[in-house]
Amino acid sequence: MKTVLITGAAGFVGSNLSLALLEEGYRVVGVDNFDDTYDPRFKEENIAQCLSNPNFELVRLNICNRAALQELFERVQPQLVAHLAAKADTRAAVEDPYPYVENNILGTLNIFETVRHTPLENMVFVSSSSVYGNDTKVPWKEDAAANHPISPYGATKRAAELFAYSYHHNFGMSITCLRYFNAYGEYNRPNMVPYLWARALLRGEEVELSGAGTRKRDYTYVGDTVRATIAALKKPLGYEIINIGNNHPLSLLELLGVFEKVLGVTARVKERPSHPASVEETYADISKAQKLLGWKPEVPIEEGIKRLVTWVRANRL
Repeated sequence: MKTVLITGAAGFVGSNLSLALLEEGYRVVGVDNFDDTYDPRFKEENIAQCLSNPNFELVRLNICNRAALQELFERVQPQLVAHLAAKADTRAAVEDPYPYVENNILGTLNIFETVRHTPLENMVFVSSSSVYGNDTKVPWKEDAAANHPISPYGATKRAAELFAYSYHHNFGMSITCLRYFNAYGEYNRPNMVPYLWARALLRGEEVELSGAGTRKRDYTYVGDTVRATIAALKKPLGYEIINIGNNHPLSLLELLGVFEKVLGVTARVKERPSHPASVEETYADISKAQKLLGWKPEVPIEEGIKRLVTWVRANRL
């Protein structure tokens, strides 16, 4: 039984990943600091599904605590690491970038430093489509320069990718950087549009639409994102950057149409201006993921939104 250490294990994707790996028969050590970026009770609910499994261990730890990290790795001796822990609000990062630098760069550096002293088979680092900024050459390919992120959050993720390469080069570490695109689904972060809209529409409330609804996002069902992450964990590639997206952007207006169809309602809409840190479009070229990981998304947007709505109705109303 291999041991996978997951940072950010109680978060949105992390909790889904933890459950999926347990179902595949892995031993999972989940690390999370349960910070207050959003209500920590949601994270407690997310990870509760794993606590009864004897192959799961939850460790409450901040990755900025390097000594505690080293002690944990020495005790656990994982074969695989999935590093998802990060602060991830693009707009909040504009207002106060310091926690993003501390967690997403210095915390990630602590992970890399600890991993290089551990006999590890492979590591996945979760990056973000935010590194591309407002690159108008779409779909976005991994060989794009990605040197104009428009939020400090995107800048921290790009910096961490570069650190990952230097650790691969100097210490031979196998690190695959996955650039997630707009994941949504069960255990969704409560500050994301799909969650906010599902909850508002189920309650008969109006939804907030930014920028006249023309901005596009490459919404990717979390189950597909998790499958890609597991595929990357299982296949050491040296150093690679790989997009994980749906390859099918929808405008906010189109997404709202999906919600209206799924729920059989007509939404009441309140418009607001777009935030300057919000990109105009995210659009993943996923040919590299198909080639290197044998992965492609399977869940269409209507089915994914149905699953999200079902989960929100059961858990968050």
